[in-house]
Amino acid sequence: MGTSSRPGRFRRAAVVAVGLCLVAAAASYVPAQSRAAPAVTRVTVKMFEYRSALSVRKVPAGTVIFSIVNKGQLAHDFSIEKLQKTSALVQPGGHATLKVTFRKAGSYYYVCTVGAHVQYGMHGNLTVTK
Repeated sequence: MGTSSRPGRFRRAAVVAVGLCLVAAAASYVPAQSRAAPAVTRVTVKMFEYRSALSVRKVPAGTVIFSIVNKGQLAHDFSIEKLQKTSALVQPGGHATLKVTFRKAGSYYYVCTVGAHVQYGMHGNLTVTK
């Protein structure tokens, strides 16, 4: 009788071990959406003669999509000088997007590169945080 109960104990121990492994695996599971890339930050840039208005002046490091809207009467663009990233030329009433990845925190100078627009005041600083 003593030998017949050993296979039952072994089976129970194996079932418990498998159950514990499944519980541990489920507890350590991270859904794919939680492991996804960091969120994208969106910033609206309204351009006028001769100024730019950003919806936010501080963004976290990572990908930022700038939605550029030309509310002025002249064509404008939007450029992040340090990264040498410049949008397409945006005609009056038009819009464009510019996707930029900021890898480091810091201050990033932005300008309109059209003619002398920067000299007339179309510039500023965007702060990137960690």
